[in-house]
Amino acid sequence: SIVLSSIRVLIKFLEFVTDEQKMTYLKKLAPPVVTLLNTYPELQYVVLRNIMVIIQKYPSLLAKDVKAFFCKYNDPQYVKIEKLTILLKLLTEANSQSILMELKEYCNEIDVDF
Repeated sequence: SIVLSSIRVLIKFLEFVTDEQKMTYLKKLAPPVVTLLNTYPELQYVVLRNIMVIIQKYPSLLAKDVKAFFCKYNDPQYVKIEKLTILLKLLTEANSQSILMELKEYCNEIDVDF
């Protein structure tokens, strides 16, 4: 929660800096956010919901880290749905090929509910 709170403070701070400084700070924000996804599912869900709010304002923040949002076979259903939603928000021409290949893999999964 400390990391998420710190990220929120920095996001608020970004409104008061120049575009050049903003890009520098955004590049440094991505790794801690992605690191938070390597936790247990309940916390992962909270992080994913916070990421949704962040990428609404700064969609390019995590565009290069789309692989962090690929679903794992043991992710709970609610985490998978959040990850898919984020993947759709992060979709760009540059990462479209890898996202499409991942979605193709999901179509071949054994998990019928997913």
